[in-house]
Amino acid sequence: MPSKSKLKLLPIALLLTLILVSPAFAPAGGGGAHLWFYSQDPDTLPGPQPLPDPQTYDPNYVSANPDQWVSDSIVIPTSDWSEPFMIWLGLKQKNSTNTKLVVSINDAANNSIQSILINGTALTSWDTSGSHPILSPHGVFNAPDFYGYAEAPLGNLYSPPGSPYKVAINVTIILNGPSALADAKIHFDAYGYTEEGALVTSPYSHDLTFITPEPATLLATLASVAGLGLYAYKRKKK
Repeated sequence: MPSKSKLKLLPIALLLTLILVSPAFAPAGGGGAHLWFYSQDPDTLPGPQPLPDPQTYDPNYVSANPDQWVSDSIVIPTSDWSEPFMIWLGLKQKNSTNTKLVVSINDAANNSIQSILINGTALTSWDTSGSHPILSPHGVFNAPDFYGYAEAPLGNLYSPPGSPYKVAINVTIILNGPSALADAKIHFDAYGYTEEGALVTSPYSHDLTFITPEPATLLATLASVAGLGLYAYKRKKK
């Protein structure tokens, strides 16, 4: 049976062990650096400013939802996929070198699109292995209708007051033809590395999804989010 003195030292030893091993289990994020997506330009004031949190800033943010493609994401619902659209990626803290945009599609999107152009560069080949070497396992990679992903380079980003601290991303979808887009979804993630080599990612609560406007449960969620925003606005006005 251990002596009382040894038992007293046991909690201290456990605490030291946790301190030593905890960095190995720390979540990826580059020591506070995060990539955040927006459906509108995050510039709220002239010149580089601290980035606003998309969860409270972006009107298209959807919180918890049974659909893995839209839960805790910025969601752009539209049935007109022939029109190019803009999204923005900003960096909160530190730097993100060799930043990559990760574009994932579901089975329905694969059946409907010919290619996706990111700032003029076409994505035509999809990795269908079912996982990503950095981002998996997470969200859409676990979805039963996940088809595959492709990557596009976005260059280097720096946190304010560095420049550039955000990048505008032009997305153009080339369709196969007048095919049905029901349940088609395109999801956006991003990752890069600090100059010290630490991984920087877009947290799974700050990614973005482009969808056709369905299902009804999602539309109900979007309506409730809009209602909460209107309620908060009215309270501020009082």
